[in-house]
Amino acid sequence: ALKLASPEAVAEAVERMSAQVARYAPDVRVERILVEKMADAPLLELIVGVKREPNFGLALVLGTGGVLVELIRDTATLLLPVRESDVRDALLGLKLGPLLTGYRGRPPADLDAVVANVMAIARFAQAHADSLVELDVNPLLVMERGAVAVDALVRLDA
Repeated sequence: ALKLASPEAVAEAVERMSAQVARYAPDVRVERILVEKMADAPLLELIVGVKREPNFGLALVLGTGGVLVELIRDTATLLLPVRESDVRDALLGLKLGPLLTGYRGRPPADLDAVVANVMAIARFAQAHADSLVELDVNPLLVMERGAVAVDALVRLDA
């Protein structure tokens, strides 16, 4: 639920979501629901993923994220491990690269925060390389100051 303006609205949304889980997935037990502050509007959205390439190992995929993923199809793929400079160069090489540095009067994004987030994802993937099946962060919201992942999927093989 988005744009909830009061504690009562949050409580109602939690009740509604819990009822939907009980109705549509009765075997699922919800132990807790995480409530977070709604993120501010970003300068841009990225997708960060890790996939397993059969002949090469783990590959980091960076690209235009959010609702534009399929529309723009703008990605760069790097084999893990990566250096910060590799990540920075790949990001700046994307079609949306100019938006990261400030384009047509828009403020520049916090590229250091984006690189730090991507490097943390890469380290996580490498630390779980034996069991990692899938990892996707979409979107990674990129701000003037900071970057925040608002949706992620991580699947590990037991």
